[in-house]
Amino acid sequence: LVLAVAAGVGLSSSLGMLRIRRSWSLKWIVIVLVLLTISLSMYVYYRTSKHDVIGLAWDLGAVTTGPVTVPLVIALGLGVATAGNNPSPLTGFGVVTFASLIPVITVLLLALSLPSNILEELEASTNSPSFPSLQKGANEPSSSSSSSSLWYDQTPYAEIIAGVRALVPLAAIMIFLLRCILRDTRQLLVTLELTPGSSVIFKASAALLAAQIGIIVFNVGLTQGLSKLGTMVGGVMPSAFTSMEEIKGSPIWGRELGTFIAVLFAWVLGFGATLAEPALFTLAVTVDRLSRGKITQRQVVLSVALGVGTGTALGLLKIVIGFPLLPLLLVGYTLAVILTTMAGEILICVAWDSAGVTTGPVTVPLVISLGLGLGRALNAADGFGILSLASVCPIISVLAVGIIKGDGQADRRHGDVEARGEYELSRTDAEEAGDDD
Repeated sequence: LVLAVAAGVGLSSSLGMLRIRRSWSLKWIVIVLVLLTISLSMYVYYRTSKHDVIGLAWDLGAVTTGPVTVPLVIALGLGVATAGNNPSPLTGFGVVTFASLIPVITVLLLALSLPSNILEELEASTNSPSFPSLQKGANEPSSSSSSSSLWYDQTPYAEIIAGVRALVPLAAIMIFLLRCILRDTRQLLVTLELTPGSSVIFKASAALLAAQIGIIVFNVGLTQGLSKLGTMVGGVMPSAFTSMEEIKGSPIWGRELGTFIAVLFAWVLGFGATLAEPALFTLAVTVDRLSRGKITQRQVVLSVALGVGTGTALGLLKIVIGFPLLPLLLVGYTLAVILTTMAGEILICVAWDSAGVTTGPVTVPLVISLGLGLGRALNAADGFGILSLASVCPIISVLAVGIIKGDGQADRRHGDVEARGEYELSRTDAEEAGDDD
């Protein structure tokens, strides 16, 4: 499963760089990919017995991008766009979009190639090991995490290994490419702007070390805090609208009011978690700077958070009602494609990339744990699907807000030239500092 997702992300990166280099329009590539992904999903759902894998595949497509991948992919795209004949560095966005769609295709193809009993074992495995039950506290180990567990599967060693694995291979590949393939011998420097007009330049190795320490500490907080908290909340949430043996006095509010409160909570959870996503702020700050305020950081962050909140609420309602995921995805991506045909290239790049950066290390543990916990408590057949809905709704919200504000079709050639010049100037300053050193 991991290799299938990794292969999809690798193909996404190659296709994204080729698109930027050849100046292909993202609009038509996205439409073709969406049609292909939806068609394959419909085939798996209606023509095979493996329809339960739909939610898993689409959720895996939503979690392929994180705080390490997104800044790297965005920087690569902007660099290739600036070096080519593109009218604006903002056309360098779009690689994250492919990394959200192509892995869905590779996972579905993997599912078609596997026998049904393997898929049943995979689905059953999500119901057991690492999520705390209601009877045991969040800090109490589950029955499966006994002393026989290997040391590298326990905290903090598991988080240290995961953090090193997330950053070191990528950094090593990039340095090897820079030094050995491209033969660039300049010293790698990073410019940190403290205040307007005041900046500090230091070695990239120091920044990588800081990133490594931060990722490890972040991982510990996620696994020991957010994941367990999300599972407990998901397991207790049905007591708002249905009777549960573990919760005295349930249902607390009754069916209609309790369901409304649970859906409202899911919306607030999705909205708030998105505001804390580091990858989203990387995207929003870059867009604001390169568009010279035409697409503001506030506009990107709030419109994306609105979409994620709406998608999370729809996903929770899907689990409660037992509604299938595929029709919701079909409606969502149909609306996204319609809005895409009405928008300009730059807005399309930003909107579709926002779908990938929203489901990061803060949102994913909460949403997945919430969905699986809720699914177990309600004995739902499928607890997956919330993340996939939380990915398509931001595309719709960003496109809609941009079109309403006039960012969709307005002529921005002058602004694009200025943005391109600003990006090239900042890059030249860093290069000159490296040469002087």
